[in-house]
Amino acid sequence: MTTQLRHAPPSPSPEADPLPAPLAVDASALATPAATAAAAPQPPKATADDIEVFGSFHLGDIEFALPIAALQEVVNYPERVTPVPLSPSFLLGLFNLRGTLIPIVDLKPLLSIAGNGAGRPLPVTEKIAIVDVDGVRVGLLFDGTGEILRVRASQRTGFEYDPSHATAQVVSGAIKLDGGDRILQILAPAALVRIENMPQLLARQSLTAPQRRQQRQRLQCVSFTVEHSRLALPMGAIREIIRIPELQNSALASVFCVGMLNLRGTVVPVIDFAHFLGLQACRPDPDVAGTASDPRRILIVKQEDVHFGLMVDAVDSIVTYYADEVLAMPSFSASHAQLFSGCIARESTNDIVLLNADELFTHAQVLDLTRGHRELYRESDPAQRTSAGGAGRSAAGAKSSRGTRHAYVSFRLQHMLAVRLDQLREIIHDSPDVMPAPGAPSFIRGMLNLRRELVMVVDLRALYGMPAQDDANTRKILVIEHGKDKFGLLVDAIENIVTLDDADKLPVPAVLLGRATHEMRNDMREAVELPASDGAARTAMLLDLQPLKLRLETALAL
Repeated sequence: MTTQLRHAPPSPSPEADPLPAPLAVDASALATPAATAAAAPQPPKATADDIEVFGSFHLGDIEFALPIAALQEVVNYPERVTPVPLSPSFLLGLFNLRGTLIPIVDLKPLLSIAGNGAGRPLPVTEKIAIVDVDGVRVGLLFDGTGEILRVRASQRTGFEYDPSHATAQVVSGAIKLDGGDRILQILAPAALVRIENMPQLLARQSLTAPQRRQQRQRLQCVSFTVEHSRLALPMGAIREIIRIPELQNSALASVFCVGMLNLRGTVVPVIDFAHFLGLQACRPDPDVAGTASDPRRILIVKQEDVHFGLMVDAVDSIVTYYADEVLAMPSFSASHAQLFSGCIARESTNDIVLLNADELFTHAQVLDLTRGHRELYRESDPAQRTSAGGAGRSAAGAKSSRGTRHAYVSFRLQHMLAVRLDQLREIIHDSPDVMPAPGAPSFIRGMLNLRRELVMVVDLRALYGMPAQDDANTRKILVIEHGKDKFGLLVDAIENIVTLDDADKLPVPAVLLGRATHEMRNDMREAVELPASDGAARTAMLLDLQPLKLRLETALAL
């Protein structure tokens, strides 16, 4: 919400002329001759009567002034701020202002002003001043707004810095009012947006805007949590998602390489993604670590010969988005400037920071780590391969290399089941917003408004005659897209994502078919072995969506 700065009260001092009425701080509404002159690239030499309009702000006990020509608006501190890894200490995060990502800059650490420190509770009086310099927008955090002042050139003093001055030169001068009893420091917006590691949005935004207008390509990513940041990788970069096994020691272990695992004969270094991003990893309690309740996962990612694992705090869901929904992302650190490709804005949940997979695979530290493991552990011990299941799967691996491979998502529904990933539109948390469908069969949970599209949600436990699940925290809804139809399947929990060969599919054993209901026998006629990180395998029945869809249509038509 745009706020107003109060105008200056009448003052007996002739040194500052207050505006006659309150004005909204909006650059387009303040195109006064003074503001226009201030915005000119090479203004004429100032005289004592030249006037420039400033907005004043408070930061602790210090009063600052910003030229109105560079001030777009003032807003309240946003309810939702997206933290960004690898950002400098003065960057509090990003917020979405009418479709544009605005970085929030805390001037206190930048200017060495004493404050409450990072992570402090934010008073409701704090305001964000949106500064626009040639299209580059930055939000400056202040404790409160002050007034709008018309200041004569004789009241302004410019600062000059010695060439050896190393700190940010964001204070360009001072304003002297009330005979010198009141001093305001003038901030230089152009210097603020050019500080080292200051977010820069303009260039990338100009490149992506035409693409966002033209593209409606539907994409998928896997979202996950690292510390309090919600991140995502494109689906094509992820080969598997596994629980954390007992990692082996690596001779190349470092601050962010926590070990390695032997995944069916392939040595895979594991990167602690929190340390890689400069964040603090969330460690589970010792009695939870390594158990089925441990939320941490390892994302197995591969591109050509670069193969490694990313250990994250938790895997959230599969998210479907459109290319034109991705907001342009400011660049922060020079060494990681291209690691983030954008931000997926979501109204009902936290925004998702989308990682650039190509930049991750070509990152110097990642390349050194994967190359080192590949060269050092190229000749693996046959006994080690056998213990990891490599030798036992050599024939199956050869057969798989000749077949068509597909990615599967495994999930729990009392039994272990799986469905082809390309049949999924997305995976979302079980929602309390599912609307009941009066007169529908008992296995129809209801209808869910999924971004202005009604999706029918089917309770698979009720459909297959299973007892209801008590733990609602892990339940997920698989949004299935089969032909032109979409529907949601309520399941107990999501397990992993794996890539398998069609030749690995097996008929479901008769003993399992005999114990299953008629509906399950009709829907699950094939099974696959899902590899685990410890070399073992678990059998999962494949859900055939065609008979399931036909039965739903028949039941709803009655």
